[in-house]
Amino acid sequence: MSLQNAIHFISKVDSDADFRKSCYVCKSQSELQELLKKLDMSFSSDEIEDAFNVLELKCQTYEQAGRVHEVKAWFTLFRKD
Repeated sequence: MSLQNAIHFISKVDSDADFRKSCYVCKSQSELQELLKKLDMSFSSDEIEDAFNVLELKCQTYEQAGRVHEVKAWFTLFRKD
């Protein structure tokens, strides 16, 4: 598990439509974590939080920050299960 995996996941969800669709199919956080494990992209809940914070700090425009917040809001929905 790593912070780099979490950062890569966020970037890939934002930029890769096919990857995003494969994630959207997941119905729970455990399903999503299984998918990420198969793709060798596992990370912990602390690492994903740190990744969102790191990426938010690196944003230079409101548009960039908005995209990070959109992915964060989507990912947060999985924590409800």
